[in-house]
Amino acid sequence: MSPRTSLAHISAYKRFIHTSRPSFNFIGLPDPTSNLRPIIYTTATSSSFPSESKQHPYSLREFSDDTVDHELQWKLHREQLDAFNHAYWAESNTRFEAAKSSVLAALPPNAPTEAHEHALSDFYKKWVVQEWARQDEYAAELRKRTFEDLSLSAKVEFQRVKKRLASWRFL
Repeated sequence: MSPRTSLAHISAYKRFIHTSRPSFNFIGLPDPTSNLRPIIYTTATSSSFPSESKQHPYSLREFSDDTVDHELQWKLHREQLDAFNHAYWAESNTRFEAAKSSVLAALPPNAPTEAHEHALSDFYKKWVVQEWARQDEYAAELRKRTFEDLSLSAKVEFQRVKKRLASWRFL
């Protein structure tokens, strides 16, 4: 065995025992309304199944932990979390811009810069106070969903390690 072959074999072995799998996620351009950059999820497993639907055909809660496809459940949850986040910020930013435009429209056309700054300062202060409860509710829901996402991610990694260990043959 030449030194080159053995190094290639060792690096392949290192990749085999490494716990993370290569992923190929892309980041899109910012959405003009929500100002969020969408994540385009394309993992190694999803590229081999291009016709995979967004809905699981069965209720995943019906099965024991050994048969549940946590990876599919996690993918669906990630997409739902991204959609929730995008919807909140798109709606919030739309309302913010509409309210800001109405404040600026109420000023006379030849108002000095200081009048614009004062009107916007008052508007920003009122907006923060007005939106506090809604923002707090959103943050609590986002935290809850993010912890669910982390839990599913951990289950996926546990399943992967379990499969990897089960495939090893001990002599």
